[in-house]
Amino acid sequence: MSGKVTDELDGPVVGASVRIVGTRQGVVTNPDGKYSISVNPTDSLEFSFIGYKTVRFAIRNRVDLNVKLEAIAGGLNEVSIVGYGQQKKISVVGAQSTLEAKDLKLPVRDIASTLGGRIAGIITTSRGGGPGQDNNGFLVRGVSTFGTSSRTPLIIIDGVPDRELNDVDPEDIESFTVLKDAVSTAVYGTRGANGVILINTKKGVAGKPAINVEVNRGVTQFVKVPKLLDAPTWMTLYNEALTNRGRQPLYTQANIDLHAAGTDPDLAPNVNWYDQIFRKAGSTQRANLNISGGSDKSTYYISVGYYDETGLLKENPDDQKYNVNSYYKRYNATINIGVNVTSTTKLDLGIGSIIDSRNGPNGGTNTDALNNLFAQALRVPPHIMPGVYSNGLYSQYPGGFSSPNKIAFDLGSQNIYTATIRPNIKLKQDLGMITKGLSVSGLFSFDIYSDGSNAIGIADPSYYATGRDANGNLIMQVTKDATGAYSYSSARSSTRRMYSEASVNYTRSYGKSDVSALLLFNQSEYIDGNATTFTAAVPFRNRGLTGRATYGYNNRYFLEGNFGYTGSENFSPDKRYGFFPSVGMGYIVSNEGFYKSIKKVMPYFKVRYSYGLTGNGAFGTRFLYLTQLSKTTATGYQFGTPSSLSPAYSGYAESQIATDPSWETSYRHNLGIEMGFFNNDLKLVTELFREVRKGILRADQTIPGISGFGGVNPTRNIGIVLNKGIDATLTYNHNLGNRKWINIAGTFTYNNNTNIQDGLPPQKYPWMEWKGKEVDAKTLYIADGLFKDQAEIDASARQTGDIRPGDIKYKDLNNDGVIDANDVARINVSGTPKMMYGLNLTFGYKAFDIGAFIQGTGKVWLSYGLGDGTQPFSAGPISAALMTMVADRWTVDNPNPNAFYPRLNSNQDPNSNYLNSTWWLKPSGFVRLKSAEIGYTLDQPSMKRYGIKKMRIFLNGTNLITLSKWKYWDPELNDTGTSSNNYSRGESYPNIKAYNIGVRVTF
Repeated sequence: MSGKVTDELDGPVVGASVRIVGTRQGVVTNPDGKYSISVNPTDSLEFSFIGYKTVRFAIRNRVDLNVKLEAIAGGLNEVSIVGYGQQKKISVVGAQSTLEAKDLKLPVRDIASTLGGRIAGIITTSRGGGPGQDNNGFLVRGVSTFGTSSRTPLIIIDGVPDRELNDVDPEDIESFTVLKDAVSTAVYGTRGANGVILINTKKGVAGKPAINVEVNRGVTQFVKVPKLLDAPTWMTLYNEALTNRGRQPLYTQANIDLHAAGTDPDLAPNVNWYDQIFRKAGSTQRANLNISGGSDKSTYYISVGYYDETGLLKENPDDQKYNVNSYYKRYNATINIGVNVTSTTKLDLGIGSIIDSRNGPNGGTNTDALNNLFAQALRVPPHIMPGVYSNGLYSQYPGGFSSPNKIAFDLGSQNIYTATIRPNIKLKQDLGMITKGLSVSGLFSFDIYSDGSNAIGIADPSYYATGRDANGNLIMQVTKDATGAYSYSSARSSTRRMYSEASVNYTRSYGKSDVSALLLFNQSEYIDGNATTFTAAVPFRNRGLTGRATYGYNNRYFLEGNFGYTGSENFSPDKRYGFFPSVGMGYIVSNEGFYKSIKKVMPYFKVRYSYGLTGNGAFGTRFLYLTQLSKTTATGYQFGTPSSLSPAYSGYAESQIATDPSWETSYRHNLGIEMGFFNNDLKLVTELFREVRKGILRADQTIPGISGFGGVNPTRNIGIVLNKGIDATLTYNHNLGNRKWINIAGTFTYNNNTNIQDGLPPQKYPWMEWKGKEVDAKTLYIADGLFKDQAEIDASARQTGDIRPGDIKYKDLNNDGVIDANDVARINVSGTPKMMYGLNLTFGYKAFDIGAFIQGTGKVWLSYGLGDGTQPFSAGPISAALMTMVADRWTVDNPNPNAFYPRLNSNQDPNSNYLNSTWWLKPSGFVRLKSAEIGYTLDQPSMKRYGIKKMRIFLNGTNLITLSKWKYWDPELNDTGTSSNNYSRGESYPNIKAYNIGVRVTF
């Protein structure tokens, strides 16, 4: 029997022990990792080496057996995933963080929502969304560019870029790595500036087949739903708003009492629209079956998964002929096969497929129907009509809005489905016959995505009850006439993406020196099958050349230099490619001889530093280097002195002015310190970073209007942003003995960004300047409390509208005696957290384990006012519903200067209370019990008779408890809602909490 023992980097393991099980007979591997030993066909061999997991294989008449040893987690031989390859963790000089795959396995669809606080350097935002409509985002080290450019990190799955993160089944993930600094991301050139996420799916391991089955089921609820006023309170406060300004009340007390009594819900309704259309609980289900195994010649991993989430919209009414039930179903299949074609040639084949389906009410052209429903529940007041009249007819206010019930259940249904196929093939050829450590490899993938939608619509009439006849029957007014006919529509689209790369690799050790080198070429092409214009139909293409060289000496000193030379079809012809170099160095101080006296206290101490350039070429508009013309309206041109009397003509004008666009360039410094204490049970990793992002594309508004550009400004690489901060990870893993153990992991991320140059001209007043403030700084009037009396009003700057004691007073920043647009200031706060932290606690005792993860955010502010549910009576007696915070208000009888709301008013007497001001600006950081789990593991010998190696039963939950000064809606929902519909102030579908029970069986 002969063979070769290698590590995870395919390097030889020198001196590994190869022993016949049950005997003392054995050998060790030579400098090439090879061994030879005499065995019988019935023998088994055990392979072991310090820092690696011991493995055993049965001989079974084989004459050669090659073995790859897996490093023990936390050891010096542990392997880290890096850009376009792997390195021993000890030699890594870049800033990167990893997450264990088990931490991603929660009863949620989207992986992104699980990342915040678990990985240092990640800032997440969970903006809500119904089943399959998750609106979650994440940033690497916060905001470092303007919103006109992409802020999203590059996602790479199994070596292929631009694959969708949230479609991956967490069960299939083997490694999850975040690359954060220049030396880690420069190899990606114009695609690396926003950070990179590397995900590798599981591969087979040589040995007997291992079968895992996991099934779990959960119950879901909204994290927080805004509390709304009931109809009598709404009507009472509307009367107060009128009398506050000297007007007569609209509603009599008898009318208010009738709504309160609930005796006539048709004509005197008291409706909570959330209760009308949403139920208390939904459900989730997840199931997965995977099989892995193989031999020294080939390995396999095969997995199938299913996820099902039922939303909280109420069930379909029995009499409907279409299904509006909200649900999301996803089916995953993953196949990874590795074959050793020869002793020097390895072939890897991976195929991933995702099929999903989402169902709900018919949103017409609006596929975001559930968000629209949640918004509608805030836009309809509680006292003017029921959801459905007692005679079964759906309501609509004359000339106005429909009831949310009609939108949910009487407009039809829509089903949207997608299918994705992700095949990739990789071939690696060892060229050790030329020189040791040399190899070449190639990768090719061809991803296909298709989607479609089917919608059933119905044109049912709507009604409004105006009273009752002599027999007590409702008198119905038709507010929307329709035939009741059904309609059907469908749509189909597809996209495809090709990616290929080829590389030459070299890894070798020379005594105490370790060297490696990489030269790689890659290119990708994306074709949008949904394109409706010539510009959109032009393929999106990226191409690049990457190089890297590393050197390590005696496990103490490490040096790495790399570069990315990449380009895109979207850049100017003379600026199509950019060069992005970086360098990093590391020093393990604890491996020095002089460190021995400190080693008992701090056995591990490493310092590393990196500097380099990365790029961001993702901006919204294509081909900015081309001038575009569009036809103007009939009033587009005037000759002579413009006036209402000047003749106007149509014609063509520049809708895009050609410039010389290029990528953003990020100049990044990173200082990392790694320390280990108490036999390395306690580890601390701290990163200090500073980034200057230059060349950000911005509309150049410094060009005066008399230049002739009119309303179109050329877009140029003129923006500059400074971003700096710290991220840290503290872990403690300790075996307490007697089958007890404890794991603690804490992370902290903080960044502070500053707008250095934005393309705007100097502002009229210094408080209007955006420069020097953070990138997403809010533009607000500055509130200066509530007016105490008429004397204070008379002595203050003039404000628009009917101003009385109890109204908001604003600062007159330019001292001109008038509150107007000149008094608006840039306030240095934003709705994106600048700080995120997390604490993960896990404890095990014998067969029991219990864990909890706490997530928190800070340095984040949201604005409460100016939206449906928050601004009282802007449309008079048919104004939107109101959140209960309006009860805490200034009144004549209770002139509280610290009331949440100022003096109320209606639209009949407009005033300035609801200007977008600091009065409504509130801190919205939170601390949340993000997840908790308790489990019990059975691995009794008696179970083996049933073929069961291990069984674990567990209970877990997500988004369980939230503590925040922001009390009005879920603080993660932001104050601007979804961008597609511009919902505001908590109107989007909330995040959900889930309670889940499951079982996992290993055969």
